[in-house]
Amino acid sequence: MIGSAPLCKVAPRLLLALALACVSSLSTQIATAQEKSKSDAKSKSDAKSKSDAKAKGDSKSKGDSADKKSGKGACKPLSVGKFGDWEVLNTSCKDKICYTLAAPQKRLPEGKLKDAKANIFVSTRPSEGVRNEIAINLGYATKDNGAATADVDGNSFDLVTMKESAWLKNPAQEKEFVETMRHGSKLVVKASSAKGTSTTDSYSLKGLSDALTRVQQECK
Repeated sequence: MIGSAPLCKVAPRLLLALALACVSSLSTQIATAQEKSKSDAKSKSDAKSKSDAKAKGDSKSKGDSADKKSGKGACKPLSVGKFGDWEVLNTSCKDKICYTLAAPQKRLPEGKLKDAKANIFVSTRPSEGVRNEIAINLGYATKDNGAATADVDGNSFDLVTMKESAWLKNPAQEKEFVETMRHGSKLVVKASSAKGTSTTDSYSLKGLSDALTRVQQECK
């Protein structure tokens, strides 16, 4: 198997989008932990006097109200729809983030990539003026500033790698790249691991156009 790097340790430019994926993949565990925490808190509260419980309840109510107004609290990803092979999610953060992502339908060489998870993200962050930013998680360690390519139905774009991620070498091409994918049928990403193993990831673009439209509706 190709030497892997921690999924959430990525180039700064891609940190936010991939962090969202990490949060999404752990959402079930987080929800379970939160339910356990609530249960423990309730047991402790029941053991106290009614007056203390009421005081704490009033305090919590005020705190929750303040948090809602201030935008505090955990930023949880919420799936708002699936379109073909793509899923659209957004976060409950004060500064809303919306993105669509997909996993490759095929990875080569299969034997060395069976335990490595890959994704491509297209994210929008209105508060930062960012729309349709591309981030690709390869799921294995690459050479920093290594060369890679993304091909959409014969239209090739240069990528650059760092840690376990890749993005467009020329950020100015993002709009063109996204539009090419929107009207394309297949995306092929070719890269190499830090050990020199060449890899090929094939993504279906079915549903991407509708997914991107939904992302823009969610984050106007």
